[in-house]
Amino acid sequence: MATAHPQSASAPEFRSDIKAAAFPTREYIGAMALEMARLARDEGDARLAGMLEQVAGVAGNPAA
Repeated sequence: MATAHPQSASAPEFRSDIKAAAFPTREYIGAMALEMARLARDEGDARLAGMLEQVAGVAGNPAA
């Protein structure tokens, strides 16, 4: 009988010798902030949209 979360023999195992690829965190934050700004503007909240656009700008220009 199948379970809700079957244990597959082909499921990947944890490997500590494999390094994860670098995730573009700042780019992701900037893109999400712009999307949220668009949503806020669509809802008529220009103040929140402006703040989120500032966040996107900061995310796009990391400090040295």
